[in-house]
Amino acid sequence: METLRAAVAAAAVVCGAGLAAQLIRTRMFGRRRLYAAPAGDPASGVRYAFTTGMLPQAKESVMMNLPSYAAGMAFHAGVFAAAGLLLTVVAGVSVPGGLRWLIGAVAAVGSLGGAALFVKRLVTPHMRGLSGPDDFVANALSTAFAAAGGAAAFVPGVSAVWLAVATAWLLYIPLGKIRHCVFFFTTRYHFGAFFGRRGTFPTRG
Repeated sequence: METLRAAVAAAAVVCGAGLAAQLIRTRMFGRRRLYAAPAGDPASGVRYAFTTGMLPQAKESVMMNLPSYAAGMAFHAGVFAAAGLLLTVVAGVSVPGGLRWLIGAVAAVGSLGGAALFVKRLVTPHMRGLSGPDDFVANALSTAFAAAGGAAAFVPGVSAVWLAVATAWLLYIPLGKIRHCVFFFTTRYHFGAFFGRRGTFPTRG
């Protein structure tokens, strides 16, 4: 177990370095120069983008696919729950049984959401046609990570498998679409700031 914990810690360092390098490389493109006079407040746009703009009613595509939205929310919650539990294991922090089981339950339910989205992508013709290998690998690794984390919360014997999956998951993050766990926040910020400056965000509808 000590070897596996060390592997997870090393993978986390590699993951963080890879994501940091990508963020730095992205910033090297510089800032877009805007010439038109501001019609609104960028800060208001950013607040909207991270709050009301995230609600289902603010997204037409979400309103048309509420079950997938719910599965996606559960999936993300499950992955974050498993990641939080992983942090305590690597740091050697003891989590009370009740809280550990709650976190494990969230992770387990989230893995079901991930599995449902994987199957939907696989069996829906137009989604399958738009998907590349990374879409399936990223989902499979994240689903396995959440599922194993949820299982490890209730069955300590599964911890070795979970740590092995976690190592692979962390190493893959900078290589595929899972890196949106970092780039989501930067892109959402610039998205809100741009349309806030134009006076489009917050919406008036």
